Amino acid sequence: MQYRRRAMGITVFLISISLFILYAWLLLASEWSMIIIKYTTLMLVACIVGVFAWLGLSIAMTEGKQEQ
Repeated sequence: MQYRRRAMGITVFLISISLFILYAWLLLASEWSMIIIKYTTLMLVACIVGVFAWLGLSIAMTEGKQEQ
């Protein structure tokens, strides 16, 4: 069981390093750099707004349960 867990961890590590190298290449050495910057910014804003939406929904749902 521990071997399988270690192999999974190494796989996730290698995939994340590979994706970072791909992202760095697309950002710095390809003609797609402006598109990559735009999509990265869009994903960052979507994540931040999503966290705030999740927070608001959580607050709304817990407030309704406390009043009953």
